[in-house]
Amino acid sequence: MENEIVTAEQLAEGKQFYDRNGYLAVPVLEPKECDGLLRLLEKYADKDFSAEMNLDRKVPELKALMRDKRIVSIIRTLQNNSVIGTLISQILFKKAGTVYANQAWEPHQDNSYPQAPYGAMLTVNIFLEDADRENGCMYVCPRSHAYNKELLPFVPTPSYKEKSSDNQDGSGSNPGNRVEIPPGYQKRDVIVKKGTLLVMHGHMIHGSYANTSTNRSRPLFSITYCNKNASFLKGKNAKREWEPVE
Repeated sequence: MENEIVTAEQLAEGKQFYDRNGYLAVPVLEPKECDGLLRLLEKYADKDFSAEMNLDRKVPELKALMRDKRIVSIIRTLQNNSVIGTLISQILFKKAGTVYANQAWEPHQDNSYPQAPYGAMLTVNIFLEDADRENGCMYVCPRSHAYNKELLPFVPTPSYKEKSSDNQDGSGSNPGNRVEIPPGYQKRDVIVKKGTLLVMHGHMIHGSYANTSTNRSRPLFSITYCNKNASFLKGKNAKREWEPVE
C-alpha cells in the first residue's frame, strides 16, 4: 500500500469538486489489493453474506487500511483538518444470489446515524469490484449536502441485520433512514471501477440499487471518519468509537 495514485494537484482540484458537489470518486487501491481484501473479509461472512460492522477491531489488516496514508491524506484535505479519526467500519457484500443482493438502500444522509455537527464527519466507501446499475451501484444527489445544515426529516429504518414482517431473513427490507429528495435535486449513478474510493459528505443524500446480476457481486468496505472532539451518537449496534488514525 505504498503507491501514490492521487497527486497534490489532482487532490486540490478534487477538493473544489467535493466542496461544490458533496462527493468525490478517486481511484486509490490497486485491483490486487481489492482481491486480497475481499478474500479476507469473506472469511468473516455469515451464510447470507449480511453486513458486518467493526471487523477492524479484531482484524489488524483492516485497521491498517483505515490508516493508509493514501486515504488519510485525502480525508485531511477534504476536511481541512489534520486531526481526524475513525468511528466505525462496515462491509456490505451485496453478494449475487443472496437475499441481501436484492436490497436497495433508500435515499438517506449518513449523518442521520451519528448526528455529528455539520461537516464534521464523512464516509469513505471502497469498492472491491466494479459497480454499475446492474450489480447495485450507488447513486448520489449532487449538492444536496448544502441544502440545509440541519439534517432533513427522516423515517428511522433498520439498517443492520435488517428484518421484515414478511421475510425474517431480511430480504424484504430496504435499509437507510429514508428522506425525501428536495425539489431540484436529481440522482446521479456512481459507476466506478474496483479500487475506487467514493467519499461523501455526511449530509449528502444517496442510496443504492438492487443487485439484479446473477453472477456479479458489489462488495464495498465503508469507513466513517470524523474530526477530533466532534460530538456523535455511539449507537446501539454501531458502537461508534473515535480513534485517531495516527
